[in-house]
Amino acid sequence: MRPTQLRHRVTMPSLFVSCKCERAIPMHGGLLRYALQQAALEPSVRAIHYRTGPAIECPRVSLDGVVLDRVDGSFLLRVYETRPKRSEEELALLTYALERRGLRLLERDAPDILREPLFSNARTVWTYERYRVSLTDRLRISVVLEEEGPQSIIELEERARPMCDILAAVCALACEDLVRLNLHHAPLGPSTIVLGR
Repeated sequence: MRPTQLRHRVTMPSLFVSCKCERAIPMHGGLLRYALQQAALEPSVRAIHYRTGPAIECPRVSLDGVVLDRVDGSFLLRVYETRPKRSEEELALLTYALERRGLRLLERDAPDILREPLFSNARTVWTYERYRVSLTDRLRISVVLEEEGPQSIIELEERARPMCDILAAVCALACEDLVRLNLHHAPLGPSTIVLGR
């Protein structure tokens, strides 16, 4: 056996970064990454941050975790393979404990996060996160969206005439929260509706 095989490996959490994040969010597991990617593309989510807080004994819950600041309040995000079963009394105690800290609970499980077409669409959008969109193309796209309103990607390409790949550009701009994409109803493609901010 080699000495390198005996070393203890420390696994560091991967980090999620978005323009909606105050700082990088530590993640353990792919489901949380997918949930954060989807949240960052949601227009109702204004900010995403990581909260450290005390563990509460009654009910037993940790207040550490991701908080989504949405237009309808602040939500402590919990991601599970399978949503835990709670009695009405446990749920009432949990809700009370969170409300005292200005939070509500948002629980998402694997079937919810992996629901199509949102799951594949959000993952595709985030593959273009680092795609460079020139200032000229940004201006062309934003002017057309401001003057013409929401439109499909193909219509936006015809009207804005960008010098770059239009699909990659709108995906990158969505990651920067500069445009919104309708990702819930159909696969991402030329007919996907793009909305300005």
